[in-house]
Amino acid sequence: MSKQKHPHSIKTILTFAIAFVSISFTLLISAILYSQFSSTIRENATVSTREIVRQVNANLNYYTNDILTIAGYARDLSKQTNELSRIEIERRLSSIVDSRQDIVCLLLFDLEGNVLLSTTDAPLRSQEEMVKQTWFTRALGGEGNFYFTGPHVQQLFTSSYPWVITYSQQISYTDDTGELSQGLLLIDMNFRTVSELSQSAKLGATGYVYFIDNNGKIVYHPYQQLINSDLFSEDLDSAQEYIFGTFTNTFEGRQRLVIIDTVNNARWRIVGVAFMDELMAGLDQYTAVMLIVLGFCIIITILLARTVSAYISRPIRELDRLMNSVERGDFSAPPTVGGNQEVAALSQTFAVMVKRIRQLMDDIVTSQEMKRKFELDALQAKINPHFLYNTLDSVVWMAEQNDTEGVITMITSLAKLFRISISKGRDIITIGEELEHVRNYLIIQQIRYQDKFEFSITMEEGMENLPTIKLIIQPIVENAIYHGIKYLQEMGHIDIKVFKRKPGAVVIEVRDNGVGMDEQKLSNILSFDGVHPKGAGIGVRNVHQRIQLYYGSDYGLELSSELDVGTLVRLVLPEQKPIQPIKGVQS
Repeated sequence: MSKQKHPHSIKTILTFAIAFVSISFTLLISAILYSQFSSTIRENATVSTREIVRQVNANLNYYTNDILTIAGYARDLSKQTNELSRIEIERRLSSIVDSRQDIVCLLLFDLEGNVLLSTTDAPLRSQEEMVKQTWFTRALGGEGNFYFTGPHVQQLFTSSYPWVITYSQQISYTDDTGELSQGLLLIDMNFRTVSELSQSAKLGATGYVYFIDNNGKIVYHPYQQLINSDLFSEDLDSAQEYIFGTFTNTFEGRQRLVIIDTVNNARWRIVGVAFMDELMAGLDQYTAVMLIVLGFCIIITILLARTVSAYISRPIRELDRLMNSVERGDFSAPPTVGGNQEVAALSQTFAVMVKRIRQLMDDIVTSQEMKRKFELDALQAKINPHFLYNTLDSVVWMAEQNDTEGVITMITSLAKLFRISISKGRDIITIGEELEHVRNYLIIQQIRYQDKFEFSITMEEGMENLPTIKLIIQPIVENAIYHGIKYLQEMGHIDIKVFKRKPGAVVIEVRDNGVGMDEQKLSNILSFDGVHPKGAGIGVRNVHQRIQLYYGSDYGLELSSELDVGTLVRLVLPEQKPIQPIKGVQS
């Protein structure tokens, strides 16, 4: 059997709905902002890296142009041998080399490898070794074209072997005869300038710039020594595919942004390498801040959702509480609830309905009260004729016996009885007045039965003014006489006691030593459907009904009886505040 799901409260539904929509919108906006910011950071990082590489390229072009200018000056001097001596030309070229820390030497060779001009006095290698070197072979046969040979160990002198970059070009010069001849101009530069240009480029914390030639070989790399020692590797294959441009790749576990640009004069390529985790470090900070702000916004959203839902649902819950109160029978206050227009209208409609129900219930209560009064009056009307019949029967009997004094006494006692019975129209009298009524009744019955029984009446002190329904003891005493003591051969006894029984109950006890009753008769005597011979139990049953109609089902008569022993009847009433006796009723 499937369990029925418990419905959620409107506050929970509203809270969830508002929070879901708000948080979804916040997450959507956050995702859009994150995407835009991430794209912006990536784009800015790319632009910034590209600008750095371009700046390095511009600086390197400026430097190579400066070398080209020096080479042009040397070409011009080499054509002025008729005007200037070799010593003067070398002196001028040496002054330029001495003024530049980046230039190692400047030399002019003929095509056979012989030195024509030199800025140094260091001993040179043989001409056979010169013509075999790369810088010589590359420039040979290409007059007008210049070449930059990548870093290599200088092989010009027999006494020093520095790492240099060589500029070489086949040029025309004026020989000793004044004729133009072909030669090779060489300018060796150290690594300092290129290294400074590369190291000045800051591409994040660990990014770097390196140079490669047309063949994809490294011209300069800041980690050249580590590469030579196989402690560091470079992704030359990817760089070889691009002359210029931008791309990203992953090499040795790190994503890299690679910027490639071409150095015009040297025909080298500048490769800038920046690592994405460093470039996007700002994004990580932004993400952390965004998560904090997002978490704060979600908390605020939930709190606002609960506040709004509570504001909306509070009148409904208040109306529900009032409905439950009305369901439990509480119609004390009109259920008016404020709040939004719909709930207020519903509350007013419910208030009108409750007011109508309360009016109908008041009408029912009034009707029931009147019904109960009519029933009490009807029950009392049944008792009075019954009692009057029995009393007059006794008077007739005494008149037949010519007992004038007894008749007068009985008529006088009967008058006193009826004064209390009338009680100025009141149904409630004091216990003292009720006992006085019974006393007069017993006096009448003693005269009738010629002292066939005796009676006693006792009451605890201070109970005489406690209220009771009138005419409730006399029917019990009457029943004891007519259905108990009347059939005794010996003297009968009727004892009446009034006392309090906790909690808050008054007990009027009537005990007789009559013939008693069996269990069957005792169990039926208070039954509305019981049929008793000769009207036995009518008065007892009426008294029980009157007490319960007036005070409720917790009160009434308690009976016990035993054949040939007697009967005990207890009238149980609630203890109430004392009242004043009725004036004009005399004993």
